[in-house]
Amino acid sequence: MGRRRAAAKPPAKPRQKLDTMFNCLFCSSLKAVEVKMVRLEKIGFLKCRVCSANFSSAITYLSEAVDVYSDWVDKCAEANYEPEADEPAAKKSKVSE
Repeated sequence: MGRRRAAAKPPAKPRQKLDTMFNCLFCSSLKAVEVKMVRLEKIGFLKCRVCSANFSSAITYLSEAVDVYSDWVDKCAEANYEPEADEPAAKKSKVSE
């Protein structure tokens, strides 16, 4: 009697690729923002081909292009944030002298 034949492994599923082109927040152009990552210098660059808006962010070995874009979106939202008059002012730390 012979041995049973081993079942073949299923083929690996292709990994879904993440985008490197995004929509611009300033000029609303579609797929106009390109992200380039310089891993040796640990910097991610972002630039719009239409309005020349640019941004750079520190990256790690795990970072992807979408991370640089999301950092840009966060910084723009932070810069445009205006606290309402009803909200209490942020507590400032007291420096003891």
